[in-house]
Amino acid sequence: MALRKKGNFKFNNRLLEFLFNPKALPFTLTFTTLAVLFVGFRMKGIEQAYQLNTIEQDIHKATIRNKELKAQRASEMSVPKLREFAVKYDLKEPGPEQIILIP
Repeated sequence: MALRKKGNFKFNNRLLEFLFNPKALPFTLTFTTLAVLFVGFRMKGIEQAYQLNTIEQDIHKATIRNKELKAQRASEMSVPKLREFAVKYDLKEPGPEQIILIP
């Protein structure tokens, strides 16, 4: 069984008396409030950093997907694909009477 030192107990007792002393109580409460607020703001900052990182990853994925879709559209709009599409659906170039010029 461990025994406490008498001097250590006196120090803890004196510390509690000082902290809850009517003169020091406003300081103790102010310091405690500031410490809790500091921890809360720090945690909120870390949480927002995680959210920002997630949003940046989503933007990066969307950018890559957009590039892939643009490449796919370019390949679908290529001349050989359009000619193949025209043959498949029996399309032909318009005649001169079908072309209308808008001034």
